[in-house]
Amino acid sequence: MNKRRKLWAEAFGQYGFRVRVEERRVGGTLYARLPVLPYRDDGPRYRDVSLQHADKERAKEWARTEAEKLRAGTSGALDPVPTAARVFARYVTETKPDKGESSQELDTRASAMWTRWLGADKDLSKLTPSEWRGFIRARASGEIDAQGKPVPEKDDEGNPTRKPVRTRTVENDCKWLMWVLNWATKERDADGHYLLQENSARGFAIPHEQNPRRPVATQDRYEALLAVADQVLMDVRRNKKRVPVRSYFRELLELVNGTARRISAVCQLRYEDLRLARSKTRPHGAIQWPGETDKMAKAFAAPLNATTRATIDRILSERPGIGAAYLFPKASDPTKPVGKDLVSDWLERAEQLAGLPKQSGTLWHAFRRKWGTERKHHPIQDVMAAGGWSDPTCLQTIYQQADPETVYRVVSEPAELREAK
Repeated sequence: MNKRRKLWAEAFGQYGFRVRVEERRVGGTLYARLPVLPYRDDGPRYRDVSLQHADKERAKEWARTEAEKLRAGTSGALDPVPTAARVFARYVTETKPDKGESSQELDTRASAMWTRWLGADKDLSKLTPSEWRGFIRARASGEIDAQGKPVPEKDDEGNPTRKPVRTRTVENDCKWLMWVLNWATKERDADGHYLLQENSARGFAIPHEQNPRRPVATQDRYEALLAVADQVLMDVRRNKKRVPVRSYFRELLELVNGTARRISAVCQLRYEDLRLARSKTRPHGAIQWPGETDKMAKAFAAPLNATTRATIDRILSERPGIGAAYLFPKASDPTKPVGKDLVSDWLERAEQLAGLPKQSGTLWHAFRRKWGTERKHHPIQDVMAAGGWSDPTCLQTIYQQADPETVYRVVSEPAELREAK
């Protein structure tokens, strides 16, 4: 007969300053119970705090340290003040399961940046307009970098070191803090109170880029890159030597151009994501794009066209595989996918070989815009489903760009309005 596993718990510290850490569900998030000092006449009070993780060794170390802080009168574990460190940590941890890899990276970077700018102990309920405007000036001028670290005006040789950033970059950083503050007004603490009673940045002006850079790749550019694709090489290990071989660049380019997916999602494709059975609505099969590799963590299934199916068949012929194996494995470690930075280097190399000027502010994403723009004549709902968009406004205002041919048809082919007869 199987015995029911007991919930883990352990206490640390001297009597009166003891901190208990425990699990309330087997393998689940750990909690701490701490005494609220000083004791009242009617006896001790305690407060429970979620540790936001399930690592028991980490919890033990935290409890030992916190017990010493309680004894010394320096503990801040029960501080109800919504400090930047406290709120950002909650936001990053609790929203992580619902986000893709790139969004998680943004959260990590932005939380570090704003923490450095405001200070870890900054009470977010008391954010001031001057702090907001100061950040905008410092970020735009390059006085601080993307991690919030100060950048000296000049190096040791007197050369300028600060690199101003575009308004769009500052806009995104400000919007991130707005998202967090709005989230904090809906998230409750352990005692049932909201982390913030209101968004302290409400009404603060966010800078907007009047002329955002959203380059679109053309079919001519795509064909020029394909013409040199096989010249882009990568190194593999053979007999303890590095051997240059044809890279994955051609197949990656064809898949990005044929599916509209972000390059990071294509790099992480696995054999188990392929749905190659043919049907009436999917005559060339489909790909089940997993939520784990999507920016918004949403899964999509989309059919393949004939050209993209030919690419998949070529990959299967050259590198057959099954299950969770990657279609584009890292040369030095097949258990990992090829890296985004490396394939971006491949694209830049191909542009050089083809004699193409680099498109300002973009690499692979220009082909996602190409895909969406080439399909403006199709119903928006179908374009969203095929290309992996969740928001029609995002698709229509950011990805589908005006092109000269369509603009000319708009001015040349009116549907004339006439009086009813």
